[in-house]
Amino acid sequence: LLSSFATLTLAANCNPGLDYCGFNLLGIGNYQPQINDALEKASLDPSNKGVSTNTLFHCVGGYNGDIVVIKFCTNRCIDGGSGKSDFC
Repeated sequence: LLSSFATLTLAANCNPGLDYCGFNLLGIGNYQPQINDALEKASLDPSNKGVSTNTLFHCVGGYNGDIVVIKFCTNRCIDGGSGKSDFC
């Protein structure tokens, strides 16, 4: 039972169609590699933690919970609440 619980927690992905702040993606699971990749594709600096956490991403979904950058939030990224999209 414990090993199946661990598998479920490792497999957490974003919900397709919702928008997420970087900090919320990091709270879901190991999204840092995907965040870095998406930021590089959008010509943003993945080494800057402020950029990683305050960028708004769209959850495309799929097996890995794929994401794409919507935009960097110049003021701050705001948690929209459970089941709702985040926003700048």
